[in-house]
Parts: sequence; C-alpha cells; structure tokens
Amino acid sequence: MTCRTGKRGRRWRGGVHAVCALILLSLPPAGAPWAGDSGNLRHDEPVWTDRPIRIDRNNQPYERIAVERLPERFPLRISSRATVFDSASFRDGGRIYVLTGVVAVDPGRRCRQADGGLAICGQQARVLLRRLVQNVALACEEDFRLATVSFVTCRRQGRDLATVIIENGAGWAALPALAAAQEEAMRMRKGIWADARCRETRRCPPGEKR
Repeated sequence: MTCRTGKRGRRWRGGVHAVCALILLSLPPAGAPWAGDSGNLRHDEPVWTDRPIRIDRNNQPYERIAVERLPERFPLRISSRATVFDSASFRDGGRIYVLTGVVAVDPGRRCRQADGGLAICGQQARVLLRRLVQNVALACEEDFRLATVSFVTCRRQGRDLATVIIENGAGWAALPALAAAQEEAMRMRKGIWADARCRETRRCPPGEKR
C-alpha cells in the first residue's frame, strides 16, 4: 500500500490540501496465541497500552507499510513548447501544472478601463505566466496530485510565482497568505482590478467577455 502526500499538503485550507494517513493493525486469528505471549494476555484485552514497550524490529509480526513521499522540492524546466492555458496553469511533458495559490483569469476576459475602453486582461494575464515559466529553471514543491495534474508552488530566482501573478493583477488569491498582495494590486488597479466590477466583487469570473 502507498500513501502520497506533499510537504505543503498539510497546510492547505478547507481540506483541499489533503492529509493522507493509513494505519494498519494485524491481529492473529481468534483463539491463536500472540507472538511472544506468556499465556496471560487474552484477545479481548486492549491492544493499546499507556506504558512504553520495546519493539524488536527483527522479530515483529506486523506488516510494514510503504509510504511514498512526493519530492519536497524539485527542479522544473519548462520547454518553449509548453502550453499555457491561463494565468495559473500550463502543460509540459504530458503533465499539467497548476499554481496552488492562484485563481486564474479566463483568457477571454475583457476588463473595462477607467476611460471606458476595454483591455484584453485575460490574455495579458496568460502572457505574464508564459513569460514567467518558459525556458527558465523553476524550484517547485508539489502540494498534491490528481492523476496527471500537479498542484504546485514554484519559485523563479527566489520569487514565488503565485505572488508575482497576484501582485500584477493577473489572478486573485486562493490562499489567505496572498490576500495582502491582492489588496495592494486592487489599490493600484493593476491588471483585472482596473475593472470596477472586478473590484466590487473582488474577483473577475469567467463568462464576462464584454
């Protein structure tokens, strides 16, 4: 049996970051003696004890459980042929990567500027992520994995990519730790926050392609 978890998965909000734990307890058949039993221990007695017990690793009957831990940090170099879907996700080498801390902007989203003009803010947000990830070495941590999708936290030259995205108004915060960066971007009316409706709702949902 295997149990996969990432270093940061324990800290993700609302259970979306998962804690994966597996406990296996093997008991002998009813009526069979216990290993090392002196004959005084009955099967209906509690298994747990409040006293320390020395375990002989070379002579214990329980099955060992293999735990496969995902790499806490791994290098990731994205090729020039990577497909960037939006401001939070891209595909490279048959795998999809999603920045855990960012809610992406719909690439087709247009934002109303203060002067009444429309900006292609969704495309601009996607271009920003493309510039950040293509042909550079990233240091990433895999928070958790679903099939071929890896939710990651990545840094480029020490800078957290999710923070850069949020600071430039190319997405909104999915984690409380990025709330301050979003507030500053809204105050400066960067990217999507130039749109009054986005500022009012504190998000720029898809489908509004005015």
